[in-house]
Amino acid sequence: MTNQPPSLILASASPRRHELLSSLGIAFAIVVTDGEERQEAVPESIIQALPPYPLAQSGHPSLLAWRKANAAREAGHSAAILGADTIVVLDGGVLGKPRDPAHARQMLRQLSGRIHRVYTGIVALPPAAGGPPLFDLVAADVRLADLSDAEITEYVATGEPLDKAGSYGIQGVGGRLVEQVNGSFTAVVGLPLPATAALLQTLGIALPVSVDAAWRLWRETLAKEPLCIRQSMC
Repeated sequence: MTNQPPSLILASASPRRHELLSSLGIAFAIVVTDGEERQEAVPESIIQALPPYPLAQSGHPSLLAWRKANAAREAGHSAAILGADTIVVLDGGVLGKPRDPAHARQMLRQLSGRIHRVYTGIVALPPAAGGPPLFDLVAADVRLADLSDAEITEYVATGEPLDKAGSYGIQGVGGRLVEQVNGSFTAVVGLPLPATAALLQTLGIALPVSVDAAWRLWRETLAKEPLCIRQSMC
């Protein structure tokens, strides 16, 4: 028996994205790249294909997703490749991953009691020589509860915020801090299921599990039931 090469690659180290993509019932391989940190010039055709985005183009989540996926392509992987990148925006500024616990506490104080916007950009590269990449950008507005310093300190002590954009994980213990989500819950986690399914189906990749069924199964793993205003967009 010979090993068949994967038909799909996920260019991400995120366990949350692995779980969400797995919920659709498809097989894939994981390839982690340093594409997000690269600064090479981007082809004009890619720039023109990016979805509208209100902040600096250099930090466009769909562009960062493309950099990850393209790095996997340049490493010699010829299968279809999926990439994603998520950012948190408050008052026009991007909140990335915290440098340390003190920085995480600072971010959570900024977000406490306020609405912020989460963007997840995705890209699907067809198999090598199979055509141009497909892009999407999904946004959701999230409101955190009014948090006391004690609540923030207790949450940061769990360690969960330290590798999360905005210093919270909505799918984990951090979900208990969230009062409201308007838009795609899975975009806040890091991989919007409806948009991802649409791109993969456009590439001709069959999905054994529907988006609704994948969402129902995956949400059972959450520490807190999602509080989505528009459940159909989760």
